[in-house]
Amino acid sequence: MSGRLRADGFVLFALVLLLLLGSASSLPPRDSLSSSSSLQNYSEGYHYSAKLDPFLKILAQRAAESARALHLAPFAHVIAVYESTALASARPLSPTAARQTDPQQIGVLVQTSRPLHPHDLPGLHTLERLTEDLYSARVAPQQLRELAALPHVVFVEANYRLAPQTDVSVPAVGGRFLHETAPAATGAGVIVGIVDTGFDFTHRDFRYDRDGDGVEESSRIVWLWDQTETGYFGSPQRVPFGTEYTREDLERALRGALGSVPQRDEQGHGTHVAGTAIGDGSASGGLYVGMAPQAEMIAVKTSYFSQDIIEGTRYIFEKAQWLGRPAVVNLSLGGHFGPHDGTSLLERGLESFLDRPGRVIVASAGNDGDRPVHIGGRLAPRESFTFTFVPNEETALLTIWYSGEANLLVSVASPGLRGPSQAALAVRGSSASAQTPDGRIYVDNSSGGPDPRNRDRAISISLESVQPGTPWKITLNDQGMGARFDAWPGLSTMGYFVEGDSDKTVTEPATAEKIIAVGAYTTKIYWTGADGLPHRFLDLQSEGDLARFSARGPTRDGRLKPDLVAPGTAIVSALAKESELASNDKLVLPGREYVAMQGTSMAAPHVAGAVALLLQANPRLTVAEIRRQLTQTALQDAFTQKGPLMGWGAGKLQIARGFDGLGLVEQLQQGRPALKIGPNPALDKTVFFYAVGPKPAQSVELLVFDLVGRRVFRQALLPQGQRFEWRLLDEEGRRLPPGLYIALLRADGRSSLPQRLIIQR
Repeated sequence: MSGRLRADGFVLFALVLLLLLGSASSLPPRDSLSSSSSLQNYSEGYHYSAKLDPFLKILAQRAAESARALHLAPFAHVIAVYESTALASARPLSPTAARQTDPQQIGVLVQTSRPLHPHDLPGLHTLERLTEDLYSARVAPQQLRELAALPHVVFVEANYRLAPQTDVSVPAVGGRFLHETAPAATGAGVIVGIVDTGFDFTHRDFRYDRDGDGVEESSRIVWLWDQTETGYFGSPQRVPFGTEYTREDLERALRGALGSVPQRDEQGHGTHVAGTAIGDGSASGGLYVGMAPQAEMIAVKTSYFSQDIIEGTRYIFEKAQWLGRPAVVNLSLGGHFGPHDGTSLLERGLESFLDRPGRVIVASAGNDGDRPVHIGGRLAPRESFTFTFVPNEETALLTIWYSGEANLLVSVASPGLRGPSQAALAVRGSSASAQTPDGRIYVDNSSGGPDPRNRDRAISISLESVQPGTPWKITLNDQGMGARFDAWPGLSTMGYFVEGDSDKTVTEPATAEKIIAVGAYTTKIYWTGADGLPHRFLDLQSEGDLARFSARGPTRDGRLKPDLVAPGTAIVSALAKESELASNDKLVLPGREYVAMQGTSMAAPHVAGAVALLLQANPRLTVAEIRRQLTQTALQDAFTQKGPLMGWGAGKLQIARGFDGLGLVEQLQQGRPALKIGPNPALDKTVFFYAVGPKPAQSVELLVFDLVGRRVFRQALLPQGQRFEWRLLDEEGRRLPPGLYIALLRADGRSSLPQRLIIQR
């Protein structure tokens, strides 16, 4: 198995439906398909609304073609093959995936202009309101057009499937420094939510000794929702599907109640991510400590369908709100199927939870920074452009986005291996299909008009029963005044563009404006495996440099993503003991408690843990304030300055600088030097955090006065520094008595607002 888990697999629904609906030989023959002209245009006689997701249009077409489109037999086989390939884990079908493959219904996300009810469409299944205008539903494929035709339905999006994407890394970003200085920043009082592959809740890094007897019998996981379990194990039922486990359930299992919590992390990805975010290093004697070692966790083992990602995120925030705690949710997952501009219903649904202070979502940017899985450019009026797509799998899905005002004609031509090359041609507003000796082609060129989510247009292309490694030619011809286009395969594992690049490879949901997107850089190269030998990942660059695989921006609408980068190569974190990783003696470290992995999946929890530290300092921070704090204090060095800008974002995470400066920016905006103090009250020492403005001052000094105005302490400070530790001694070196004191910072004659300091003994 590769040590790198890429965050690029998703859209299992679309992959399965195209294979499920049958090969060309299983469909009724059409005259035009058997004639010398291989083109069949389906726009005549059908109207597919712009309200349907691009690939839902194809599903609706094929469902209308043949009742055999709903035959279930191929589903389980295709899913098992796909999961064993894309996720490197041949495991039983999850109940959510089973619901997804129900022959009578499919999962969709529905955006509406008013409340939607089951009676609006007979046959609408398991309707659930996710946000004010977003619903999760299940509907028969034949009813997709009816659903889209409802006047209060704005858009119907497919239930796509996404997939997954510290000993050196945590100190590198300043985490260890904050753990060991006063005031200690450890994430205490903050909830870190993680939606991932599962969790080894028995790992000592997620436990603590509540009663002081030397045994870590208590869990730092407050709730664990397993979305993938069949059946029901709790009473009363507290979640819409799967099983919810409480802290008490987990602790009962830790005491030896075997089988009481059957949840496992078969892949090991979720446990590793959690260890980086909140691991306390218990299993390593404090060596491998995560970013927020005293935070508590709400965990969701997910099926990776977009509906369930939204449900899991909502679950975490609602539980945290019930506890009265701030929360940050880590999503080390992503996919390429949406418009890459923040308008997908998945991203809008997630962003809707960030409407109040104390809530943040962090997502991995993706691992396609070294793959030509994007191609884009601008066509001049009446210009044509031909590019080559090489599929790596027998089924490949592609989407090409262009502006709503533009008019593009698209042609997809077969490689001509088994006969003359044949093509499917679709003008704007139409769809087409062609059966060729090299495979079947389906094309939909914005058949319903502009997409309501962003008013742009999408060309959806599916290639079926093709030979991997063969070149398929795609030609775009401008029929209007010129156009910009951008294209991606649905999965980066499906293939690549010969003329492509790795720009605009940040995955969804990281392209959402309010979600903090995290790329990866290198802080470590070598580790010693359980086999006693040194190992490294083959694609690593030098320490300090951007990871080759880290996704590049910008978003399709031109915004800078990722927002910043964090360590993501050779990251050592908690090992799930029953996972597939546990048998790899090259990745597993001696002692078999930790494992080395890499990817932006590993970078994201560094930032999620850093956010927990900021929320500990101020639980009322908004996501905008936290992003500003992280990006304004990010490190720029020789590596970031050489570029690429769209790979580094604002620079390298430096949470020590971010934590120290928290609250200082607002003071500086008043035109004064800025000062804050902690811990306050102080027992034996305190730390002054200070800033003087955009430019260093000539002279900076700290002054402390007692209540009658006598100066008891004066200290010259470095104009570029941000911290000064004071042992509560006066100018003569004597201990100051308990009481109330006033401190202020003076820089070139300007004074900060006075700050109260309480000394206790």
